[in-house]
Amino acid sequence: MHQTGRAMDHLDEARRLVENLARGLRSSIAAGDLGVRPKTPFLLLWAREALSWRTEELARCACDLLAGNNVAAGILLTRGVIESAAFIWRLKELLEERDKYGSGDLHNKFEKLLVGWKNDPEFPQVDSSILTMIDRMDRRLPGISIRQRYDDFSEFAHPNWCGVSGLFSIANRETHTVQFGRGLDKRTPAAAKESAAIALRSFLELFWSAYNSISDKLPEVIAELEPL
Repeated sequence: MHQTGRAMDHLDEARRLVENLARGLRSSIAAGDLGVRPKTPFLLLWAREALSWRTEELARCACDLLAGNNVAAGILLTRGVIESAAFIWRLKELLEERDKYGSGDLHNKFEKLLVGWKNDPEFPQVDSSILTMIDRMDRRLPGISIRQRYDDFSEFAHPNWCGVSGLFSIANRETHTVQFGRGLDKRTPAAAKESAAIALRSFLELFWSAYNSISDKLPEVIAELEPL
């Protein structure tokens, strides 16, 4: 199978995951439905469900762009899906390690993840940067090279060779001329598209894994809290 075919196979699987995510998007949640006084689980679900809406949009648009050979834009959105996966894994990690924190500390951590803002004094300061979350995820899942993949896609996010000249131009060194367009050098865009398609599928799978893990663990967490 040629390279473009492999990319499309991964995109087809990514679309299936996106469609599953879209079917499960919640239109609302209510703190009272959880049946406990502490609002910590509510903050966790609020953050998770809002993140799901963001991830569905980014991944859906990434699939469309990559399928249409709009590689630069598709990679930028795929990079955003990696961030979403790292964020939800941080939510999962906090839930799993809740015994390390007091109830107030855990509540504050979820609150900062939910409404944290880096440059606005009206909001709580973010608890940790997205790079810190990516590195945490990388350590917990060795062998996947999560940080390396993120760094590779970040190169396309900047106006350097990967994101500009390598995708949109091809030079003839003998005639000292340059042509501009999409896919002129078949190797670079095709390789970038396949890499993005694989990553999009992989990180959607990781997103789903963390999402479902939170669902599995939440009843146990709620049972530990004071009821209404």
